Amino acid sequence: MREDRREQYYHTRIRESGSYYAGFDLASAEILLSLRHTGDVLQQACGPLFGQYGLSKSSINILMLLRHGPPEGMQLHDLGDLLLVSRANITGLIDHMEQKEYVTRVVDASDRRARFARITKKGIEVLDTFMPLHYRNVKSMLQGLSEAEKTALLRLLKKTRESIAAHADGLEQTAVAELINAE
Repeated sequence: MREDRREQYYHTRIRESGSYYAGFDLASAEILLSLRHTGDVLQQACGPLFGQYGLSKSSINILMLLRHGPPEGMQLHDLGDLLLVSRANITGLIDHMEQKEYVTRVVDASDRRARFARITKKGIEVLDTFMPLHYRNVKSMLQGLSEAEKTALLRLLKKTRESIAAHADGLEQTAVAELINAE
């Protein structure tokens, strides 16, 4: 595997340039950078298998939700909420998956405005072939962590998400207001 120089490069840049900006906190900036970098590394590692099956992380999530969800399927807006994507994006995802014959759309008999997605037999077959390979890869990728380290990491990631969610409201508006007032 090729050496990944990004971590050292970006952490050095943050240390050198961060102090130019008000409100800079080195540890917080490095955590954010590390989380993003870890996500990128994970995407690169998982990408070849995802590509081999023509799947994205969103399409895998949809297949898993439909495979293990209610037998009548799920409404598209519920899928969108669970995937944290817009209605336009969920429609495009379902269109793409319908073209591949992994899902089908069904109109609710009691409310013709409601659209459900259901996994097809082909979708189940793809998922049931893909997931064991994916889970073996995940286990292999994380074999450098002990069970105690995995538990600690899960706890810290949950705490991080909770902190972000608790303090995220108003951040963007504050930054915009400060920028406007500075002019």
